[in-house]
Amino acid sequence: MFFSPKHVFSTLICCLAFVSCSSPKVQVSKFLTNNSASPKSVAILPFTLEDSIQKKEKEFPHIIFREVFFNNFSYLGYNDMALDEVDQKLHHAGVQIENASKLRYRELKEILGVDSVVIGHIIEANNFTGGLYSETLLRAKIEMIDLNTGNSLWEVDHTEMDYSGIASPTIVDIIQEQVENAKVTQAYQKNAEMFSQRIISQIPDPAGKRLEEVSLPSISSIETNIRPNQKLKPDDSIYVSMRGQPKLNATFDIGSWKTSIPMKEVSPGLYTGSYVIKQEDKVLNAFIIGTLKNLKGLASKKYFKTALATTER
Repeated sequence: MFFSPKHVFSTLICCLAFVSCSSPKVQVSKFLTNNSASPKSVAILPFTLEDSIQKKEKEFPHIIFREVFFNNFSYLGYNDMALDEVDQKLHHAGVQIENASKLRYRELKEILGVDSVVIGHIIEANNFTGGLYSETLLRAKIEMIDLNTGNSLWEVDHTEMDYSGIASPTIVDIIQEQVENAKVTQAYQKNAEMFSQRIISQIPDPAGKRLEEVSLPSISSIETNIRPNQKLKPDDSIYVSMRGQPKLNATFDIGSWKTSIPMKEVSPGLYTGSYVIKQEDKVLNAFIIGTLKNLKGLASKKYFKTALATTER
């Protein structure tokens, strides 16, 4: 059977799209589905890197990924220990960073004083630019461990790939994407952001339980005008409306890219806000996240999960 170059390229594009866009399968344990067992505090341990990657990569994808993952994970309703504080406590306990995930759960609880930890291991990382093709790939296993029982609460093994070139409509687009991909740190940050957001959308959020315990502000709904697969252009507006407890301070975020955009209470419990896309803005697969904060500084957050904000390249 003969395959024309056109058929070969079409097949390759489809395969790459499947790899890069497939959703991670987060395996949630029965221990976490029981809300009473949900941990309150969490520390994200230093992510580790496969030995084979350390020998070929000049950048540090495990460090980049950990920071990006923390920025996204912090939107969930846990009490998150700052990354610097985690590292300092491990150092003071005489634990080498790369060995932290090997400690027994009781040791980690004694050192860090939290209810749970997130462990991440980068299995594969690659950033390649050449010819008319470029790709950034991250494959990692991430797991959350309950330090009171040693039980795994959820885990995921996922590969996130961002590619460009073959499917780009013009040579100008190809060149621009090649330039962006050649900036290795930024390329890994972009890939880690997509990876993290896909995972966060599947992890059970304990915010509901915290709401009952500490009387956090209540948010009943969040809506936006963004539609699935929509490409935002300069001068397009993102409109956000949120319903919740009245007479509080409301803001919304566009992922971790643009945060604390003010919202106005237009009627009791109804808050609205907007952001106009600028020519220089570059956003990829960013969640719209609403925040409601009371005078005590306690805040609740709610994701809009139907669509993600993405600008045209």
